[in-house]
Amino acid sequence: MKADLLLVHAPSLYDFRKRGVHHGPISDLIPSTPVFELYPAGFLSLLTYLGKRGYRVRILNLATRMLLDPSFDIVREIRKIDALVFGFDLHWMVHVQGALEVARIVKEIWERPIVFGGFTSTIFSQDILKNYEQVDYVLLGDTTEEPFKELLDYLIEGRGSLEGIPNLSWRDDDGTVRTNGITFVPEEIGDYAIDYGFVAREVIRSMRPRGFLPFAKFLGDPIGMALAYKGCIFNCVTCGGSCHAFKNSFRRSGLGYKPPERLAEEILSLNQCMKIPIFLVGDLQLDLNHARAMVRELRENRFDAPIFFEFFTPPKRETLEVLRKASDDVLLHISPESHDERVRTAFGRPYQNSELERFIRNAAELDFTRIDLYFMVGLPYQTYEGTLETYKYLRSIANKIPGSKKILDYFISPLAPFIDPGSLAFKDPEKFGYRLRFTDLESHRLAIERASNWKETLNYETEWMTRDEIARASYVAAEKLVELKIENGIVEEDSGSQTIQLIREARRMVTSGKGSTESITMRETVPEGDLYPSKNLLLTLKPKFFTTLLKAILKP
Repeated sequence: MKADLLLVHAPSLYDFRKRGVHHGPISDLIPSTPVFELYPAGFLSLLTYLGKRGYRVRILNLATRMLLDPSFDIVREIRKIDALVFGFDLHWMVHVQGALEVARIVKEIWERPIVFGGFTSTIFSQDILKNYEQVDYVLLGDTTEEPFKELLDYLIEGRGSLEGIPNLSWRDDDGTVRTNGITFVPEEIGDYAIDYGFVAREVIRSMRPRGFLPFAKFLGDPIGMALAYKGCIFNCVTCGGSCHAFKNSFRRSGLGYKPPERLAEEILSLNQCMKIPIFLVGDLQLDLNHARAMVRELRENRFDAPIFFEFFTPPKRETLEVLRKASDDVLLHISPESHDERVRTAFGRPYQNSELERFIRNAAELDFTRIDLYFMVGLPYQTYEGTLETYKYLRSIANKIPGSKKILDYFISPLAPFIDPGSLAFKDPEKFGYRLRFTDLESHRLAIERASNWKETLNYETEWMTRDEIARASYVAAEKLVELKIENGIVEEDSGSQTIQLIREARRMVTSGKGSTESITMRETVPEGDLYPSKNLLLTLKPKFFTTLLKAILKP
């Protein structure tokens, strides 16, 4: 296969298939497995933006290919792909080992430019270019579509100069690291929306559709996403996508929105091809007029799939009334992080339980399909005993809010494996009650490479819990939540009981320090089918998908 740009997504641990590592529940609340095979949405916006400007862009999700095919040979696959430029995401730190190792292999096979991008790449750009010779360029910031185009113009077409490319850092021939800094931070990001119809055509034309799969279970449990804006107004203390991180690490001082019609267009471009759930990233209550206009576009174009809306604070009833009109099947997502108001406020979510309960009551009365509550282990002021009280609070909600039992679901997960670089707690851990074990890039890489279980990768402990207590509390609290799910009829007793057995076995595995990769594609703490509504991809395909397929085949 030939390409101008190959975007490569590596697993978190390159040789996970050969290592007896117990990866644990660190990815139980996202679509991907513990090797974090879900590539960033930026891959699809880059494919859309660069592809519509004449460049052949392909995606190779190595992590997914490795999961789906135990005999898949990475070296053999890379030898078959003649790309002029290779791009790697190093967005979250969890990919540092896999991304750097696969980049090294690519550089040994092809002497071609290798470009890194993402949050972690931005924060550690100097370190990456100084210490890892396989990386030639780093694109900085949260929006790199146009800078990437200018870099391809330079590398492939010979136009322009490195010094004129915004957001670029690179290494000169003498080893000197140079940077143009972050100067491209668009206040409006509508030009960088994903066109899923265009993506589908490119997938078909590539003749290698498996490489584009976003995560291993996509064919059986598909879910899509759309991004409402970039930036954040909140300061959750461990988050690398917080207001503090965006301002200080990525030079974004406010929110960069997609216009409502472009956001709706992005969602509809997926819905026109397939009827799969769509998760909308970003709290739309921050601009209710924007939300209202987006919902109107969806209704006028007969959007007909399940859609998730997320909130960072409990929304008012007016907001819920607007969003309820988006689809017949609307699901809501909020992360209180803790039932303890002191813990929640210290973490950066300053609202009261009474506000959360009012939101749940309103949502039940407005007949939303579901409300998901997400809780975390490893927060400031959170103790082992306090963590285990989560289920009692949830039981009290179900008992006092009419109709909540049938729509309320809840999940809990450890803050793992790392506190994000760029976050407040990473920069000043003692202020927030954290003790960091390591802070440089290489130490994080080695932690992933050497650990035998997920507890050993944790780069922190708190004043209130040791790593052992964080791991133990994560499992015990999850078991109690599954018991409550059975009690409230959220999951079937057989399914719930099987999950409880998995949790207990996993807890013993962490205690013993012995790991296994046999169950790497299984969720340890979440019953099958409990995370989001799912349906086999083939059953969701619409006529436009087949029209796109036919046109792509017939076009020379």
